[in-house]
Amino acid sequence: MNKYTREDSILLLNGLPKVGPVTIRKILDATQGDPSSIFSLKRSEILGIPGIGPAMADSILDDKNAAWLQKEKIEINKRGWKFLSDDEIPTLLHHIYDTPMGLYCHGEVPAGPFISIVGTRQPSLYGQRICHEIAAGLAEMGFCIVSGMARGIDSIAHRAALDRKGKTLAFLGSGLDIIYPPENTSLFCDIIKNGAVLSEFPQGRKADRKTFPMRNRLVSGISSAVVVIESARSGGSLITAQFAADQGRVVFAVPGRVDQAESAGCNELIREGAILVRNAHDIAEEIQANILPCLSFKAKSESTSKQEGQFPDFLMSDNLSKEEKGMLTVLKDGSTLGIEELMEKSSLTFSQVSSALSMLEINGLIMKRTDGRFEIK
Repeated sequence: MNKYTREDSILLLNGLPKVGPVTIRKILDATQGDPSSIFSLKRSEILGIPGIGPAMADSILDDKNAAWLQKEKIEINKRGWKFLSDDEIPTLLHHIYDTPMGLYCHGEVPAGPFISIVGTRQPSLYGQRICHEIAAGLAEMGFCIVSGMARGIDSIAHRAALDRKGKTLAFLGSGLDIIYPPENTSLFCDIIKNGAVLSEFPQGRKADRKTFPMRNRLVSGISSAVVVIESARSGGSLITAQFAADQGRVVFAVPGRVDQAESAGCNELIREGAILVRNAHDIAEEIQANILPCLSFKAKSESTSKQEGQFPDFLMSDNLSKEEKGMLTVLKDGSTLGIEELMEKSSLTFSQVSSALSMLEINGLIMKRTDGRFEIK
């Protein structure tokens, strides 16, 4: 007689140390798809399953498992979470190599189609603006925006979808009871009102170098496509892009200046075959015929059109001095420049450049970065 129900067995297997999703799939293959039967086997029988070593067998047979399971179920109910078992998780996740056994869920998983947006934790003002435009545009078209609720591009993408009253979904690299980064607590609360926050990790699991890549494979795996906006040559965004490519997902990248480190990863992705995109409409047009024929895409939104015409509008303003227009002309291609570079490119004196920059900052047209360089806001 089996010791646990199927649902309890899935929750327990998912929370066991030393046992990951690939191992769990091997267990299911060996038990004809019945996860509960593994807990009725002898240690020697468990060790006979391919890929199961002594540490895993001890974890499965641990006497403390029943108490952990009971406590976990109580906490799930108390916190208003759900645990989505293997047959309840979103469809596309069933088509990746290491499908999660289950997912902790706070909120309601929106209907797709899903598109993931990822990028650097320290985006430039250009990256922030482009991310908001793309995420907002896709949300308006009916896409659910997926990301990892990290600082920077992730948070901007979630917030842009929420600003448009769109759908958004976040995967954590920790248990649902540990909001990381902690400053995203309000974002977490807003997401669960308009979508869901998901994690395959039990409560109490802190984020670390192992959990972030595991999270990233789900961010890409649930989505029809992944959009990378600003990334260095290494980091989580490129790991997510690699997962996406391995999973057969479409990879998009927003190009950036060749002399800026935060654009190096995206430019490299484009060289390697990622699709170059400039806005949400580019993405929609690229995938509509093959993936989403049921959606009717809107023309460019008013906000997008306004942003794309923003720089010329600035330059035609009668309220700007010749020097201020000169600064905007130099910066309008997305450059981030210091005062000496601005002097060289504009042929203006230090006093003229400094005065023009001060007025542009006061009027909210440019912003000084933490590294002392200037960028159009």
